[in-house]
Amino acid sequence: MRKIKILIVEDEVIVAKDIAFYLDEIGCEVIGILVEGEDVIPFLKKHQPDIVLMDINLKGKLDGIQTVHLIKQQYDLPIIFLTANTDDQSFELAKATKPFAFVEKPFKPKRLVRTVELLIEQIAESSQEKNNQEPDQLILSDRIFVRVKGKMIKIFLSDILYIEADGAYSKIVSESKVYLLAVNLLNLENKIANDILMRVHRSYIVNLQKIDSMEENYIHIHEKTIPVSRSHWNDFLKRLKII
Repeated sequence: MRKIKILIVEDEVIVAKDIAFYLDEIGCEVIGILVEGEDVIPFLKKHQPDIVLMDINLKGKLDGIQTVHLIKQQYDLPIIFLTANTDDQSFELAKATKPFAFVEKPFKPKRLVRTVELLIEQIAESSQEKNNQEPDQLILSDRIFVRVKGKMIKIFLSDILYIEADGAYSKIVSESKVYLLAVNLLNLENKIANDILMRVHRSYIVNLQKIDSMEENYIHIHEKTIPVSRSHWNDFLKRLKII
């Protein structure tokens, strides 16, 4: 089996290096050590780990739990939380992200290694199952490819601001470009089903992560005001964390 790639997110550098040492001993490849949650998503856009070890109590703008929520919106990666004196409320919030396991700090090397090895076995079994599937069942879920002037151009779903119906066409609006596709919105919606994209109107699909503000039955993304149908409003609110 190929080397398992692991990302460590831990703001105590000495602890992170100790973890990396023990992971290297069992044949894993630590592809990154990050100290702040804000750096994780940009890192994942360039690198693909198999496992993420995440400290719950990060000291940056994002704690470990918030960071994992962002990861789960875009990537299907198993998480092992590293915890130190976590209160009950934080534990319950972390548990809600459905991590593979918790490893307490200061960690015991044997417990850490056994936890990672158990997860590696599950990854190996899952990989074997995928290899037994038909090739057309293996689909990248975080991006699409669209035809532009004879080329197939990659668009990460996370970069899309919104998609607007234009008759029999659909207009994908991203941060930097607009793409006009010869496919209606319903067919496009079925092809790009994803947790961060939601149909809010018969003419619009929006990226929930890109919403700047909202009012009753309207949302604002950059300078665009987008209507939300009454039939979608309640479901739309359920997808947001409103305080």
